Amino acid sequence: MSFQTIVNNATNISVDVNPISGAVISRSNRLKTAQRGQPIYKFEVIVGRPFEYNGANRAMLQVLQTLGRTTEQEITLSSTTGMGYIMGYAGTVAAVELAKFDIASFTGSQFVIDTNGATISAGDTIFEVGDYIQPANSRYTYQVKTVVFGSDVITGQFTVELNRLVLPATSDGGVNIVGQSLNIANNCTFHVKCMKMPKHTLQPGKIFTFEGGFEFIEVIL
Repeated sequence: MSFQTIVNNATNISVDVNPISGAVISRSNRLKTAQRGQPIYKFEVIVGRPFEYNGANRAMLQVLQTLGRTTEQEITLSSTTGMGYIMGYAGTVAAVELAKFDIASFTGSQFVIDTNGATISAGDTIFEVGDYIQPANSRYTYQVKTVVFGSDVITGQFTVELNRLVLPATSDGGVNIVGQSLNIANNCTFHVKCMKMPKHTLQPGKIFTFEGGFEFIEVIL
């Protein structure tokens, strides 16, 4: 049993990746805002269905209590029935061609991607805004900020604008992401801790339900 079990049984998933920011109104009644930190992914997962109070599900409750707020686990949103669209790929390039991509370099909030001879036409949409991508050996997932067309490929490379700064290799245990292939769309994952775990309520008929949502927050090292 794991956090992934909860995600797989979700009836609602809310995604929040807004940047951390602050706001203040001055004495002259002017609003001033400032971004205070990197955006991190937060997921509220609602499990609206009942569970039978049997051996396996009793064990699930115990495991969840043991994991608590302190244990980190890896999750994906792609395994939830009916919700694969959340991280679905919106471009037009075939999966066999996407598998040829790797990261040539990175700077700021950009990846430079080497196509390695992948077959891409000028009219293709390589990435649509919101597509999820992740260096294969990295714990961090990003989303594409601007559309990338096949016509953007120059001498076998193209640049991807990301929704946040590329987190340093030291945050991935010192592993260099240059030269790594890409996890794309439903292959991307997140490393999270559960900062809010709802109580469970036992009901007649040997069933129980979760009262409220689970809140998973991405762990940045």
